[in-house]
Amino acid sequence: MNRIHNMSYAKRILAWVLAVTVVLSILTIPQGESYAAAGTVKSIAVTNLPAKQLTLKKGKTFTLKSKVTVTGKASKKVTYKTSNKKIVTVNAKGKITAKKKGTAKIYVISKANKKKKCTITVTVGTPVTKVKLNKTKSTMTVGKKQTLKATITPKKASNKAVVWKSSNTKVATVSGKGVVTAKKAGTVTITATAKDGSGKKAACKITVKNQVKPAPTPVTVKSVKAIGMMQVQVELTGTKELSSSDFKIYKRKYSFGSYKKECNIDSVKTSDKITYKITLDTLDALVTGDMVQVVIAKMNYKGEAAYKGIIREQTTKSEIIKSVGDSINHYSDEKYYEPGLVGLCSFKITGELPQGITYKIIKDDDMFNGITDCLEFSGSFTKGGIYTTKIEVEDEIGNKVHHTITWKIADENRLMAADIVQYDYLRQEKGETKKSCHVDLDASVYGGNGSVKYEILECSNEISYSKSAFGLNCILDTEKTGTYTLKAKVTDTEDASITTILSVTIIVKDSVAFKGCVYDLDGHKITSTVADVAAPYYISLYAKEKDTLCDASEFNDPKSDGSFQIFVPDGTYDVFVASEAQDIGTWVCDSKVTASTPYQKIVLPVYQITIGSDNPAIDIRNFTKWRSNERKTIYGNVIYLTAGTHIWTSTATIDGVEYTATLNVTVTDKTRSTTVKAHVVAK
Repeated sequence: MNRIHNMSYAKRILAWVLAVTVVLSILTIPQGESYAAAGTVKSIAVTNLPAKQLTLKKGKTFTLKSKVTVTGKASKKVTYKTSNKKIVTVNAKGKITAKKKGTAKIYVISKANKKKKCTITVTVGTPVTKVKLNKTKSTMTVGKKQTLKATITPKKASNKAVVWKSSNTKVATVSGKGVVTAKKAGTVTITATAKDGSGKKAACKITVKNQVKPAPTPVTVKSVKAIGMMQVQVELTGTKELSSSDFKIYKRKYSFGSYKKECNIDSVKTSDKITYKITLDTLDALVTGDMVQVVIAKMNYKGEAAYKGIIREQTTKSEIIKSVGDSINHYSDEKYYEPGLVGLCSFKITGELPQGITYKIIKDDDMFNGITDCLEFSGSFTKGGIYTTKIEVEDEIGNKVHHTITWKIADENRLMAADIVQYDYLRQEKGETKKSCHVDLDASVYGGNGSVKYEILECSNEISYSKSAFGLNCILDTEKTGTYTLKAKVTDTEDASITTILSVTIIVKDSVAFKGCVYDLDGHKITSTVADVAAPYYISLYAKEKDTLCDASEFNDPKSDGSFQIFVPDGTYDVFVASEAQDIGTWVCDSKVTASTPYQKIVLPVYQITIGSDNPAIDIRNFTKWRSNERKTIYGNVIYLTAGTHIWTSTATIDGVEYTATLNVTVTDKTRSTTVKAHVVAK
């Protein structure tokens, strides 16, 4: 009996101990876990700001209103924290107080799950006091677009950005840049709200109307295109008989200018009475950027087109090897990516950048292409690895570049070495009787402990090399075509487990001579009148095949007699010839270059002007170097100019007296290919 009683007593004691343990375990659950035990915190948002930004004057306050989205019975309570109490403070109720000028972060943090938070950037500075739109009312047609512009007061506001919103996106939408797109008939209000949290806003009421279908016409002009330096194409929607007298062509240089110049028409040809090709007189040759206007009176038509020159599309790639800790500075080769296109460009960046590296689009003032866009990289490399960045660029006239950058970032536990594939070709240098190829390149090595050793795995006899802690210098000298390779295993001298492979492949092709001469519009060779000075133009070949080195390369100067001879591999090229006297050039696209390619005759849209002297006592040949108002330089007393007015000056010292010669010439149908006297006076 006592035994049974003792067992019963022991069971009661055990039950009591278990109950106490459960209570204690509940009481000791971490606070965050107890809040989240009944559900999950999904997100935190601030509801009384248009964006996660706020600007306050020093001494001013603002109270945040937060919204916590949860599932179940998870707590919706939050805490507030500032990144810099000297700039802004925040109390437990979300009241922010601006202390001094600067920028800080305010964090709204879930009590139930501290990983869930919302970050607000607070600037203590100058808030927006007024937002004004360029329109308060507007009417649009379905399918059309217009851009609203917001003006911010004061001009020195710390944050001038606005948030755009449509009251009815079924009627019209608005982009982040204020571009309104009409969707369907109705009324909509577009609102621009200051992004700095000041609450300032402005609105535009827009009425959208349905499109009114135009009455059908039997035949209209479908398109007008400037398809060549001296050719304009007009395409109709159907057949219609037109003659030369039915067309009038005008041109202007600037898009914002007016049409003052009527072009002379040499001929009008059509094979189907739909597409008409109009050939202009050589004096009216177009240059890239010129605008042409086509007037067809009997069709009540007036339209225009721009001469864009030749549209090209290129695929390129590059490799960049660096170490963790390296920075991209102003002098770094990788600081800029310049696509070499024309005017403003659109960029699409995909893939990934190395950690620590950022980019921005900036303007690049190129002497030939004018103001265009490029990428500027900056930052320091913070993590090793291989990163691939793909860049798609299109300029405003349609040229495209597809570029891939492979970033190899080494660190103390990882070596990175070059993997080079280079194309070159045999060429015959001046004074040589045989063709040969010489390549001198550096294959870099980065990373590890700063000291490496090399094991040559493979090396062509024609390649010589020298070693250093930074890589291999490789030199190839050959008179034969073929593929030449060097491969080496690179090992860290302090840690043999850290290795990589360095690879160099040089593909050498044969070459042929691309020969020809450049002429002006009247058939004169473009030559130099000064001994040992090249003719005043330059020529470049751009390869269409990816495995040819010659893409975007400039070659040797032309001879003084106007002829050129360039050694390049067999292939298809776009040829570009440009004047040294003016920013003007011409393209010859898809030129097949082989051993049987005939002698080329390329025409530049310029005319020959021979310079004379209005002072019979002074020989104009004393003036050898001429300078234009556009800061171009040319030599000799024969120059090549486009139609229009030009001013050139030169100086010379004759018998101890300094003279100035000024040439003021207007090239027209009457003054082309003639002699024009410069005004020569003593200083």
